[in-house]
Amino acid sequence: MTKAVTFICFLFSLSYSCALFSAQETKTPETSSENALTKDTTLTSGTLTPAPPLPQNIISDHTGTLNNNSDALSDNSVTLNGNTENHQTSDTMDKQKPTKDKETNLVVHDTLIGKIEEIPHKSRTDQSNYHFITLSNGLKVTLVSDPQAEKFAASLSVKVGSFQDPNKQLGLAHLVEHMLFLGTEKYPKSGDYQHYIHDHAGTHNAYTSTDTTNFFFDVKPSAYEGALDRFSQFFIAPLFSESLTQREKNAVDAEYKAKIKTDSRRNNQALKTLINPKHPYSRFTVGNLKTLKDRPKHPLREQVLNLYKQHYYAENMALVLVANLAHEPLAKLAQHYFSNIPKQTKQTKQTKQPVLVETYPDLIKTNLEQPKLQFVRSFSDRNSVRFHYQIPAQGQNYKTQPTRYLSYVLGNENKQSLYSTLKNEDLITSISASTSKDYGHNAFFTVSINLTNKGMTQINQVAKHFFASISLLKSSPVNPMYLDEGLKLSRLMFNNQSYVPPIRLARALSSRMLTVDTMDLLGSYRVEKTATQEEVQALLKHLTPNNLLIQIASQQNFPEKWAAEPSHWLEEPWYQTNYSNHHFSQAFLNMMSLAVKNTFVSLPQKNLFIPNTLELVDEKDDKPTPIFEKQGFRFWHKSDPSFNKPTAMNFLAIRFDHASDTAKHILANRLWTRLFNASISEATYSPYVAGLGYSFYPHANGVTIRTNGYSDKQDEYLTWLVDQLFLYRPNLEKFEQAKQQLATDFKNQQNRQAFRNANTAFNTLITKNSHTTETLKQALQALPFSDYKNFIKHARESFNIVAYSTGNVTKANTEKLAETLYQRFTGRLVDRTPVKIKTKNILPHQRLHAPFTSSSDDNVILYTLIDTSHQGQEETPASIAQKCYFTLLNTLIKSAFYQELRTEKQMGYIVGTQNLSIRSTPILGLLVQSPNKDNLTLIRAIESFLDKQEIKLKNLTDEAFLVAKNAMLTDVTREAKTLSENALKEWPQIAKSEPNFKTKEEWIEAVEKIKKEDFVRFIKQKIESEQITRIIVHNKAFPDELSNQQHWQATSAAYQSL
Repeated sequence: MTKAVTFICFLFSLSYSCALFSAQETKTPETSSENALTKDTTLTSGTLTPAPPLPQNIISDHTGTLNNNSDALSDNSVTLNGNTENHQTSDTMDKQKPTKDKETNLVVHDTLIGKIEEIPHKSRTDQSNYHFITLSNGLKVTLVSDPQAEKFAASLSVKVGSFQDPNKQLGLAHLVEHMLFLGTEKYPKSGDYQHYIHDHAGTHNAYTSTDTTNFFFDVKPSAYEGALDRFSQFFIAPLFSESLTQREKNAVDAEYKAKIKTDSRRNNQALKTLINPKHPYSRFTVGNLKTLKDRPKHPLREQVLNLYKQHYYAENMALVLVANLAHEPLAKLAQHYFSNIPKQTKQTKQTKQPVLVETYPDLIKTNLEQPKLQFVRSFSDRNSVRFHYQIPAQGQNYKTQPTRYLSYVLGNENKQSLYSTLKNEDLITSISASTSKDYGHNAFFTVSINLTNKGMTQINQVAKHFFASISLLKSSPVNPMYLDEGLKLSRLMFNNQSYVPPIRLARALSSRMLTVDTMDLLGSYRVEKTATQEEVQALLKHLTPNNLLIQIASQQNFPEKWAAEPSHWLEEPWYQTNYSNHHFSQAFLNMMSLAVKNTFVSLPQKNLFIPNTLELVDEKDDKPTPIFEKQGFRFWHKSDPSFNKPTAMNFLAIRFDHASDTAKHILANRLWTRLFNASISEATYSPYVAGLGYSFYPHANGVTIRTNGYSDKQDEYLTWLVDQLFLYRPNLEKFEQAKQQLATDFKNQQNRQAFRNANTAFNTLITKNSHTTETLKQALQALPFSDYKNFIKHARESFNIVAYSTGNVTKANTEKLAETLYQRFTGRLVDRTPVKIKTKNILPHQRLHAPFTSSSDDNVILYTLIDTSHQGQEETPASIAQKCYFTLLNTLIKSAFYQELRTEKQMGYIVGTQNLSIRSTPILGLLVQSPNKDNLTLIRAIESFLDKQEIKLKNLTDEAFLVAKNAMLTDVTREAKTLSENALKEWPQIAKSEPNFKTKEEWIEAVEKIKKEDFVRFIKQKIESEQITRIIVHNKAFPDELSNQQHWQATSAAYQSL
């Protein structure tokens, strides 16, 4: 984790840059596998999918309905735009005589458009074209013509966020974001937009940050115009119904409570007690029932309307459209659907505005009379210290990014670096250096250090090394080598970026448009020129005690001598975090100034791993093929330069007996990967910074080394990694340290968001040879060093190898690599049949329930429907057809489930459906996490929903069936857009005894064959007649009433059959 955090933050210090343009495709799971279960997912848009990384933002989940309810329209629903001409979208469309675009079949309207300008500075590998237009109402629009787009996307950002919340309505901007999904004048039903998006294979969401609110969606091409029509109405004529306003504040409150025990939120809110109280950053931002309520002479709905009127106008917005369309038709779509967004009015200008960002006071007062030190009792068993330096705002420095110089030096992990010195003394587990977004005319430069228990007790030593590094950085001349390397690496990554999906691109660009000149929009994602020595030195002058905040989070052993006064523990009101604020003691200030005399750290050396060759190979294969086969050794190859990047990926699986047959062996394997990764951390840092990544992870059959990044030097890097793996020697002290860290990780698992633990518990329950966290904890305590050494010894004595090389590589190079590696393994290679992950023998017609452990006060129900008819079998056309039926069922009900249980019945904030299928066993999960409903209420609500859906689905219309079927086809026919996406689909097949590279074609064929009458028959046979097994996973007591009346039976992971 350290490399990922440090490198990304160092290279792209501006917001979103690390999420948008990256040449690396590194993913470093601690446990992953060929044939392994990885179901750790996040709820987005009503279905559980990986969530995008949006730091510092409040992410909201908004999805749709199949069961529209118009009763919300009867209670004073109004629109905000008094100009009725702006509401006549349908009439205007009819008068403009639209034509159809020949390629996409989209209706294109001949509207007047302004001057269209091309946006320069796109990446070498970027096939899209970028244009810019300002609409007649002042709305700035970026038009992206993406020839690879299989779904079309849009994002609209508004320059408003939590900083604009009234002091007595904290979280109001967040609530307004929620409300825009709940009906407009043209589409008054609260779930119409969500329902439309989901019906057409789309996704959608929104987030609110300190100064930005961002709305975004994607959808299949034929539905793009309908989606734009619905989306644009958010900003033209939203309803803001009184009843839905009162109801939706409960959803905001549930969102707040769902993350109330998350340490990052708790610590951040506690830190705000050190922030200047006159600065809006010091305030609570999410909102809850205490802050969002009617107040004397200021009803909540009136406050919602006021904030919307003040900030939601065209000149305060930015729009991005991404589609496989030329820029002219995109411009016409923008003009037609978004030109009716109101401009800033005289009334709006006269309204009292919040303080301008530029005039905010300093984040912290730059004198030592104010508290600058904070102790925080963390909820989880973790230790950390964070050094926050107040520096000038950096947003305007996007062309040179001088803070990268600081991150490059302080985040370095090479020998004798700050990280290496502290890691070798077992004081820390990771370090990262980053720059925050701007908060007015200030920002924070932060160095975050995660400490071991030993590091917490010896935190003085950590601080001495840190301040010695700061002193060395300030006293040394600015090294042009670091600036030049940073420039070269930034350009290298920018010019070899991976494909960015339309929804992600739209979301990132629309927010960036609010702060960056349009002609610099693309160029702002790379360093244009090196920072001057004066720019760097000006920053270094701010790294002083006067500008420093320190937060130490732990459960014990706080350094009281750093504080000028005894601890006085208080409870932060929003997250109930215990904290104590202090002034720096004179002894601590003395230690800070003298640190450099007592420690030895050095500055980084030149990076020798920056690639020299970036040429693309002149070979291309259709599919992977084995090119080198010996006993116990098979190497596959596929030349694939089709993504126009000089990158490659290598996989090498070392498979041995007894890798996962017992809890002890699973743990030994996990510890081996942990300790090996730690042992080569210094040596792998420079390659990583230069765009050459690796991961080494355990799985059911052994371990796998994976390399990725630029193809130049990658074969040599893989060979070096293999050599280091077989040279690695276990160390007793390091083993005991890793055991302690793993035990802490197990302990902290129960503090994750509860729905994540529900997924883990369900997978453990139904998977053969799986173990609960409690079982693993007990086995870890009993694991001696001798058993760990013997496990590694046997693993390296006898094994088989399956390997794969793909990307910008030639067949000849791969053959040479295979021969080189084969020679290293001679005498130890044996043929071996891989272990398969299978579900337990789940009996049909069962009703089972199983508890799981979570520290959350919320009630969590994961209600699953399991078809057992093909379990344990290899995939066949029949089993794929069954999984298609389950997928179609999920497609048809997910919006309705969200709408009914979250929006209408307010069961909780985290509500969604999941596809939990394993191999040939189809599984559908329905999940609810609620802060205020008991398990009986939640289960009955889910079953009531399913009963109603059975009736609806048996009477499914032809149109609804085809819409859902076509949405499935859109998903299964999607083409890979990056090398890693392709390779990560091919590798699990290669890892099997009998690879099948036609899985996609088989799924397409199965979906195309589905008929409505067959699906209705499936509903009757499986759902209605109870031929499926139902399993409920829960974290609170199971209701006796259900056990007695419906014959639910208790079960656990200990059972070999269910």
